[in-house]
Amino acid sequence: MRRKVFGTALLLSGLALGLLACSPPPQTLQGKVYTSPRAGGQPVHGAKVVVRAGNQTQEVLTGLDGSFQLRIPGNAQTFNLTVIPPKGQGMAALTYEEVPVAAYRSPYGAASEMNIYLPAPASALLPGYPARRGFIQGTLTLNGAPVQSTTPRPADFSKLFDPPQPGEDGLVVFGGFRTVTTGTGGAYTIPVVSTNNLYAASGSLWAGNYTGTDTGDPDTATEYFWSHFQYIPEVRVYLGASSPYPTTSQDVALEAFDPASNPRVTLLPVQHDYSALGGFTLDPSNPDWNALAFSVPSFVHAIHSGEVELGQYYFLGENAKSLRVYKIPQGAASQQIQVLHVALRFDESFQVKDLSQVYTWRDGTNLDQAITARFLDTPKLAVADGATLSSTPTLSWQGVSGAKIYVVSVYDGDGNLVWAGFTPKTSTTIPFPLSSGATYFWDVYTDDQTELVDYIGKSPEVIQARLHLNLGHLAKLERLRPSPVNVYREKVARALMEAGQTPMPEAAYQRLLQNGYRESVSETRTFTVQ
Repeated sequence: MRRKVFGTALLLSGLALGLLACSPPPQTLQGKVYTSPRAGGQPVHGAKVVVRAGNQTQEVLTGLDGSFQLRIPGNAQTFNLTVIPPKGQGMAALTYEEVPVAAYRSPYGAASEMNIYLPAPASALLPGYPARRGFIQGTLTLNGAPVQSTTPRPADFSKLFDPPQPGEDGLVVFGGFRTVTTGTGGAYTIPVVSTNNLYAASGSLWAGNYTGTDTGDPDTATEYFWSHFQYIPEVRVYLGASSPYPTTSQDVALEAFDPASNPRVTLLPVQHDYSALGGFTLDPSNPDWNALAFSVPSFVHAIHSGEVELGQYYFLGENAKSLRVYKIPQGAASQQIQVLHVALRFDESFQVKDLSQVYTWRDGTNLDQAITARFLDTPKLAVADGATLSSTPTLSWQGVSGAKIYVVSVYDGDGNLVWAGFTPKTSTTIPFPLSSGATYFWDVYTDDQTELVDYIGKSPEVIQARLHLNLGHLAKLERLRPSPVNVYREKVARALMEAGQTPMPEAAYQRLLQNGYRESVSETRTFTVQ
């Protein structure tokens, strides 16, 4: 009997050793944690990085250079990663669920690098080279007569980075970001500042009157566009370190922004497909009317410049319109017409609830092709508004057909981002305790193209910037009220714009030009922690 037991023990021991011998060695995950680019992209020291793979959890604090290194089982196929910043620094935490290990496995045996960017408050400019400055000056004329703006902007340039507003005239836009209006005699002045010690800067220039409408009356119009314009592809501005600063002269003569009389302007037919939207009633004649849609075409005019809004077109009961756009030369691929299509839903108090957006592009190779914007449904939240939840609550929602990854954002009572979770599932649990008794906002974002690994290494604030609704700028939406977290999104969007950045989707450009890009966000709800 003893021999049998002893033999069995030897057999089991041998099997265990064999299994251990066959188990793959642990895998290494490594990377660095930084603040978001608008906060300077600085390394974050002392952030807690937690990785869960299978039933094993590992955690480590980031080093002085923001670096971390962790080991996970060799047979793990996916892992969850959470980064929790040090307290009191205003940074938000992030979680990525079910990340494929293969994306970070090198064929040469070394671990690939993961870079994580934590949303953080904008940083102050650090001392360095003195800013170099210069000015563009000139006059704006129409048929030889000076165009003096009847809607002047403040002379202190406090509105310099605000986009052109429908109804404004005598506008001059440099680089897609700086906008001024003309004064006496049609004269204008645009300041240009570089913090990179550059001696010159260049950018496209757009000018004109944003006063065109479909009815001739801005109050009753549903279409707004430029009545006159001029586009100059490149203006070089010379810069200096001290006053008097260099001045570049550029006079501008306007022409009609009218496809009937100007071959540099054309019509782009646009169709809206609302069939996937659940709960949206878009017909104003319906007693249950609770939604509307609009399209905003922009001219993305050069690599070194931003975009210029070409119009605003509101769909009130219609599903098709023709948009006036700049006619990109045939075959040219370095410029695009970008059209943002938005369908949004509002409640009885006219507060915006959920919204769906479609981005489409045309260039000189396909500008003659009509656009059909097929809206993606919005996530419908499964946790009641105002619910009382635990300190580590589980948040859930209904899935969206065609969605890839869901981004769950949790904001504090002031609307500042506290945590964002990226998951392919329709529920997620906040991985650290929230403050007892506090009230939080939350919503869920998704799109139909971006994979989980596309989000890692990118700033989550880009999504926030894209979802910012500038209702004061949208001519027909003055009665609507934005989401409670829209103020935070505005701060992020403005910071990116003033840095000369356009918050673009994360998906590959090759797919965008052909298929467009669809995204949506749920309504914003609240919960209170027990």
